[in-house]
Amino acid sequence: GRGRGDRSDELEGRVSSLTISAEQKPSIAATAAYEHQQIELKSSPEEVVAVGEGGQSTSGGLIVSADEGHTTDEIMDDENYHHEQQALADAERKVLLYENFVLRQALERLGGKAPRTYVKEAKESIQEEKQNAMKEKAILEEKVQLLEKEVGATKSKLEKTQASLQRAKKKNLQSDKISHSSFEVGDVGLFMPTGRGKKAYVAFHSNSPHRYLSAESVTGNNPDFVLGRIVFQEEHTAHGSAGLESNPYGLPPGTRFWVVTVEVLNK
Repeated sequence: GRGRGDRSDELEGRVSSLTISAEQKPSIAATAAYEHQQIELKSSPEEVVAVGEGGQSTSGGLIVSADEGHTTDEIMDDENYHHEQQALADAERKVLLYENFVLRQALERLGGKAPRTYVKEAKESIQEEKQNAMKEKAILEEKVQLLEKEVGATKSKLEKTQASLQRAKKKNLQSDKISHSSFEVGDVGLFMPTGRGKKAYVAFHSNSPHRYLSAESVTGNNPDFVLGRIVFQEEHTAHGSAGLESNPYGLPPGTRFWVVTVEVLNK
């Protein structure tokens, strides 16, 4: 082990190296010096009393038996060493506590925070991140549901179109005659400009109104008419004022109308 003087000097050096106040610094050094002095006193030879014949002390002090094979000096050295180590350990513990206290004060003066504050802030940050992640997850799930609905609607529309085409083929409805009294998939329709917009065309009809040509079916630069075979038509009901998305053709609210997609024949 290290010598008693070396460890005492080390503790005093650690205490002296800390940036502390003039009142605190002597206090720690005095504590270490006092404990060192106590160790010296406990090691003094006055504690060893005379031993008479037969190994018995005449003054009621330490009893040493000559038959044990140890000298008085060896026994006292062991006892002093034990007390010395205990005193040095206590002194080192006090120095460590004081070092920790000084470091905490220095950290706070530099704008730092107490360790518990950092732990609390870290927990709050983690909790906030979890909440944000849950919100983002909910938003994504909602978007996925909307996309699934749109995909389902598109798929349904496609299936209806394919079914209508199949029925038209079976009934041999694909002819070159222009329909005007009824409009089914496979019929040929003649669509004329309505005058409400560049791509607003309505089917020429008799007693079968409100068949409007879809915008994607109008090709070229505002043709005078569009002749096309119907491949799909979708029914709607007008709502709100004219010009709104729910009433693009300015119909009275509640009026049923159809948007017709055609295969253009007069290209």
